[in-house]
Amino acid sequence: MDRWSVYIDIEGFSATYALGSQPLVSIGALMTGIYNIGSRCYRESPDRIFAHQLGDGFIIVGEFGWPDLTQACSIAIALLRNVLVTGGAAKAAIAAGELADVTGCYPPVIREAHGQAHGGAFSIGGGLMTVLPVMGTALINAYRLLHADRTPSGPLLVVRRSDAPRLPQGVSSIEDHDLAVVDWLHASYDHLDRLLKEAALLSPNPQQMKLAVQRYIAANALSGNWVANSRRYLRLGA
Repeated sequence: MDRWSVYIDIEGFSATYALGSQPLVSIGALMTGIYNIGSRCYRESPDRIFAHQLGDGFIIVGEFGWPDLTQACSIAIALLRNVLVTGGAAKAAIAAGELADVTGCYPPVIREAHGQAHGGAFSIGGGLMTVLPVMGTALINAYRLLHADRTPSGPLLVVRRSDAPRLPQGVSSIEDHDLAVVDWLHASYDHLDRLLKEAALLSPNPQQMKLAVQRYIAANALSGNWVANSRRYLRLGA
């Protein structure tokens, strides 16, 4: 079975980067959430997670594939909430595939330099180069799902419609063509509650999160579709 993958990135990062510190605060909240979850909740096999930064986003992959998506869904929801409570917004997709170390396929000169790297960066004259050591369909499938033309805009969590039955009980979703959009704002189930507690992440109630989304909408220049999708799929009026 393919390993589950979560691709998550910060909404409006490029548009707001020059306007203030919020984009860096948001990505810091994302980083902290991933670190806490991996180091406090899923420390040992077979539950370990692997995360790699790509610009303003991360690909997170499980150690193995599972019949259900409870672990992936819980991680995605926890991270979306952690970014929200710090004043930002993020968007995530859950998919599946393979992820492998591909450095052995790089040219010899790059393999040699990478093998001597400290912190993932190696010298190119007086400058530096960093390379992503892993690639695969786990990254490709999740990234494509998140950024496909058919995927609604907004701070959403999306999965393929065919994967919706694998989501945990306590999670509701709205099916939209071949997608299912998860209501991560109202989701509540034991695995998620344990993760939030063990990772020492904030767990605001739905009303607090609704207010946070409304504050984000009021503070940013967003498209009508972004706002409408947020209200529909996160049931802001419920």
